[in-house]
Amino acid sequence: MWIMRIVDKDKLNYRIENILSSGSFSTIIALSAVVILLIIFLSILVWSSGSNPGQSFADQLWIYFNTGFGRSAQDGTWIYRSVTFILVVVSIFFSSIIIGSIASEINSKILELRQGKSKVIESNHTIILGWSESIYIIINELIEANSNQSSGCIVILGNKNNLEMQEQLKDKVNADKNTKIILRSGSASSPDDLSRLSTGSAKSIIINIDDDIEVVKTILAVFKNKKVLERRIPIACKICDYSNLSVAKIAGKGLVKFLPIYNFIGRIDAQASLQPGIAEVLLELLDFAGSEIYFHTEASLVNKTYEEAVLSYDSSSVVGILTDEGALINPPLTKVINESDQLIVIAMDDDRIDILDDRSIIFSDTKQHTSGTKEPQIPKNLHILGWNNAAPIILNDLIDYLPPHSTITISSRSSEVSNHINRLQLNRAVSVNHLEGDIRNKEFLESTKIHEASNVLLLSSSFYNDHESADAATLFSLINLREIREQSNADFTILSEVLDSRNSELISVEKSDDFVMSERIVNLMLAQLSENPDLEIFFNELMQPQGSEIYFRKISHYIDITKKVKFGDIAASALNNSETAIGYRINDQSKMKSNNFGIYVNPRKSDEILFSNNDEVIVFSDN
Repeated sequence: MWIMRIVDKDKLNYRIENILSSGSFSTIIALSAVVILLIIFLSILVWSSGSNPGQSFADQLWIYFNTGFGRSAQDGTWIYRSVTFILVVVSIFFSSIIIGSIASEINSKILELRQGKSKVIESNHTIILGWSESIYIIINELIEANSNQSSGCIVILGNKNNLEMQEQLKDKVNADKNTKIILRSGSASSPDDLSRLSTGSAKSIIINIDDDIEVVKTILAVFKNKKVLERRIPIACKICDYSNLSVAKIAGKGLVKFLPIYNFIGRIDAQASLQPGIAEVLLELLDFAGSEIYFHTEASLVNKTYEEAVLSYDSSSVVGILTDEGALINPPLTKVINESDQLIVIAMDDDRIDILDDRSIIFSDTKQHTSGTKEPQIPKNLHILGWNNAAPIILNDLIDYLPPHSTITISSRSSEVSNHINRLQLNRAVSVNHLEGDIRNKEFLESTKIHEASNVLLLSSSFYNDHESADAATLFSLINLREIREQSNADFTILSEVLDSRNSELISVEKSDDFVMSERIVNLMLAQLSENPDLEIFFNELMQPQGSEIYFRKISHYIDITKKVKFGDIAASALNNSETAIGYRINDQSKMKSNNFGIYVNPRKSDEILFSNNDEVIVFSDN
C-alpha cells in the first residue's frame, strides 16, 4: 500500500498503456528494461542477505542474468531458491510478452504488405491512379505496349484491398512476363499515399477516375511532388463533364492531357450508328497490337505537297500534317510541308516508316486515278434505344450528320429525355420525338414501329451501376430486336453499345450486327496518350464534328473492279476526290471475326487485290 501512496496508480497505468500502444519496438525496450532492473534489484537483495555465500555481487548478477534469460536455477539456500523461482516466473511472463510483440510486429508487416501500404521503389514505370471497370482495358494495352521491352512496370493505386484487386485482375488481365504489376491501396488524392509510388521517377501517370472533382484533387496532389513538374512527366486523364474541362486545364498547368470521354463516346456512337464498321477501324488505329498513329519527320518531303507525301510510302499511310497551329487531317492536296511540320502517319511501328525510292511500285500497269462518286443523301429514320451520359452529345451530332427530313425517335424509361429535347436548339430539318417505355419489352418495341427504322442505336443504359448488368440488359433488348427484324422482314441495321469487351462475343453470337465498344475506344486513347502525349492534338481533331471524318465509300466509284488493282491506285483515286484512303472493307468477310470483320487498315499500297461490287474504301473525308 505504501508503494501505491508513493506512485499514483492511474498515472502508472496510463504510462504503461502509452508504452504498450506506441509499438512493438517500444514495448520490447520497456519490458527488457524492467527485467534488467528486476535482476539487478534481486541480485542486490540476495547478495546483501548472504543467502548464497561465497559469491561476489558480480557473480550473483551474472547468475541472475542467465537465470532471467532462460537458465535454470542453481542450488543454494531456500531464500536463494525462492528468489530465483520468482525471477524465473517473472522472466517467463515478460519473455512471452516480448515474443508475442515480435510476432505481432511481423504479422503486422505482412498484413501491411498484403494491404499495399509499403513504398514502391521503381523508375520509368507507368502509374495508374484510381480503380474502375475501365482499368482492365488500360492495363492490357500497356502490357501490349511493353511487349517489346525487357522490363515494363505498372504501378496501380486503388481504393480497394490488395487481395481484392489481385483477384479481380486475375481473370481480366493478360499476364506477361515482360511487365510486372504492382498494387497499392490508398487514395489517389492523398499526397501521403502518392509519396509511396515514386511518382517523381515515373514514365507516365494515368488518372483513371470518373469523378471530375476527384480528378482535379488528384492532379493537385500529384503536383505536390516537385519532381513531377521538373521532369514534366506526362499525365493523362478523363473528364466526364465537358463544362469542367477549363478548370481541370488550369489545375493541369499545361502538363495534363485530357479526354472529355462522354463527348468522344457520343461522337463515336453517332458516327458508328450511321456507318457500321467505324468502331472497328478506330479500334485498329488505337490498339497497340495493330497499326498505330505516329508523328514522323521526313526531311526529303520538306517543301513537297501533301499529295506527294501520301504517295511516297508503301507500308505506311500518311493521313495528315502536324503544324505549329495544330493537326490537319486530310488537308488540301496542295498543302506544302514546312520544315517544322511532322507527318501524321499510320504504321505498324515507328521504325517501319520507310519512304519509297520508286513510287511506281504502288501503281498498277493500267492506272485508274479517277474521281470517286459520292452517294446521294437519303433521309433516314433512326431509332435510339436507351439513354445515358453520352446520349445528349449523340443526339446533337446526329442532328448535324443526318440529311434533311430525317427522323430520330428516342425510346427510354427516362422521363427527362423529353425535357432535354425541349432544351435543345434543334435543326428543324430533322424531327426528334421521345417514347417512354421499357426497351427490353418486345411489345413496347413493336409499338414504336421500329420495323420501319433504317438504323437502330442500342445504348448502354445509365440505370445500371456496373458493366455486367448494363450489357445483360443490352443483350436482352438485342434478342428482341433481331426477332422483330426477322418476323417483319425489315432490314434496319443495329448498332449495340457494349461496355465489357468479353460480352462482344455474346452480342455477335447470332448475326454480324455491328457493335461499338466506345468506352473501350476512349480508354485505348487514354493508354495511347500515356505513351505519346502529343496524340491529344490528333484525337481532339479526329473527334471534332467539323473537319474530316472516317467514311466508307463504294469501291466501284474509284476503280474498275473487274481486274486486280493495287491499293495505291485506290489511294490516288481518293486523292483526286480530296480524300485520304486508309484501308478497305471486304463485305464477304463481314461475319468473320478472325479477319477483323473484313476491315483492313493501312494495307500495303503495292498489294494487288480483286474487289467485288459490295466492297468499300475507308477514307478520311470532309463529308
